[in-house]
Amino acid sequence: MKEIEQFHLCFDQDGREIEVLDGLRIDAETIRIEENPIFYDRVSYGDVIRIRRDKDIFYYIETIKKSELVRHARLLTQETSQSREIESIMNRVVRYDGRAEIVFGGILIVNIPREHEEEILQELNEIVMNAKE
Repeated sequence: MKEIEQFHLCFDQDGREIEVLDGLRIDAETIRIEENPIFYDRVSYGDVIRIRRDKDIFYYIETIKKSELVRHARLLTQETSQSREIESIMNRVVRYDGRAEIVFGGILIVNIPREHEEEILQELNEIVMNAKE
C-alpha cells in the first residue's frame, strides 16, 4: 500500500503560489490529491493530476481525472463553524464517503458525492442564512 506524502505544489508557472498538500504518488509524474488546496479551486480532494518536479517543488501541469466528489466551500462565522449543525453536516458528509473540513477557523470545505449534493447544500444554505438573522 502506498503512503501519503507531502508535496510542495505550485499552481502557477512562476513559483509564487505554493501549497503543501498531501498526495498519493501514482508514478513520477502523477499524484492523487488527498486534501483540498485552499488558494486554487480548480483542483480538489481525489483529483489525479500530472506534475513536473523542479528540485523540491512540484508544478501542476493538468488534471488527468476529476474526483467523483463535488467540492463546495462556505465562509462561516466563528460561532456557526463551531455549531452542532455544522458538525452534523460534516459527519454526514463523511458517512456518505465524502470529505469535510474547516480551515482558517471559518472556511468550510466539503467534497460531496453527487447523489447527496442537493440535500447537503440545501441544509448548509439554511444554516448560513439562519446565522445571518
